[in-house]
This record gives sequence, structure tokens and C-alpha cells, in this order.
Amino acid sequence: MDPSFVVELQSSKSLREIPGDWTMEDYRQLLTLTEYGDTSGLAPAELEEMAKMSLADLPKDEAALLLLDYVFPAGTLTRGQRQNSAHEMDTEVLWEEYPEPDKHRQFFRVGSLLYAAYNGGFPKPEARRLEISVVPQSPAGKELLKAPEPAFLLRLLAGGMDGHALLHRLYEDELTGRSFPAATAIIWDANAVPQENGYLITIISTDYWLEAFQPRGAYEGKAWKDDPVTEED
Repeated sequence: MDPSFVVELQSSKSLREIPGDWTMEDYRQLLTLTEYGDTSGLAPAELEEMAKMSLADLPKDEAALLLLDYVFPAGTLTRGQRQNSAHEMDTEVLWEEYPEPDKHRQFFRVGSLLYAAYNGGFPKPEARRLEISVVPQSPAGKELLKAPEPAFLLRLLAGGMDGHALLHRLYEDELTGRSFPAATAIIWDANAVPQENGYLITIISTDYWLEAFQPRGAYEGKAWKDDPVTEED
């Protein structure tokens, strides 16, 4: 029997950017790529400001391509894919619409910086950070919460969403089954902190998936991790 949990939403916050996505070293590297010149005398706040200004001085598609080249490791996207995406980014929400979901997280990273650099002019980034308290109803459930996997977390969240939510409509078989490989592309980040009776779990993804999580108070639901993949699979 799959373990049960009592889940309660503690906070739900919209994010225009994800903390830590862009560091001072990133801004310094971007200034080098835009041929800004000597950055040694710039304070941290100036590094960020000048990096954004240097991007905004470029045509939109050039700025987008520069960031895509910077963010995506070699071999992840072909040159043609990066060029096509750069031309689409000022109108398309690629962190939701790109046909390969495992690329969505990095497209959001690029999109959030472009939106900030151009004071708009690109689609508005819409991610979400949820904080939920989860109390296991059995020892087996407690073990699952120590290092929660994406598939497990989505099954946990599904109980707090309306049946018409996108997650249910697209992945009902995976939510009720034993294999949900796409979950790793849907959950961008998760962290579990132990509390007196359970765990406080922080989850980050796009609004595309998480906005529908609006439970009316605490609810009880079942969740489980995926079955191990065997060689036969």
C-alpha cells in the first residue's frame, strides 16, 4: 500500500527570476562577451547593472543568442536551434513551449535576464515557488520525504489541484502509474527541511504547472516514487 501524507500550503510566490540563477561571475563573463572592457573596478551592483545595459545595447536576437550560447552546454542545442530560438524569444514563451521539456529550465534562466535587461520587451517570466508542509502518516512515508524525487512530489501536489489542471490533463497516467520520467523536467528545484512532525518542502517550477496548486486547506493524499528502471525496460 502506498503511503499517505497530510499536505498544507504554506506559501505560493510568483517569481520573475530564480535566486542564484545569475551570479556576479556570470555578469563579469557577460561583460567580457559583450566587449565591455576592464571590469576590475566595478562593484557587484555595478556589474549587474552594466551587464544588463550591455545586453540591452544589442539587437534583441543577438542578445538572446549570446545568452543561449552562454547557458546551454556544447552539444545541448545545435547552432541552428540556438539561432532559431534567439529569433523566437521576444515573442514565444520557450520555457513552456519548447518541444524538449528538459530545456525549459535554461530557457527560463535566459528569458528572465532578457526581460530584466530590456525592461520588458520579452515575455514576462512566470515561475513559482511553493512551500508546503508535509506530514507522513507512516514510517515509509517519512523515508520518502528525506530526499523527495520529482515524480513523488508531483503526485503529492496533484492532490491539491483541480482535476482539470494541466498536470492532470497531460500526465494522469503517469500520476497514477509507476513511471513518470518527464517529472525531472517539470520540477526545477526542490528542498526538504525537517520539522517537528514532518517536512517543509520548497518547490520551484514554472507557473505553467504550479499555478493550479490552490488547495482549500490541508488535504490527505497518497504519493510514491517511480519504480526502479530495469535493463528490460
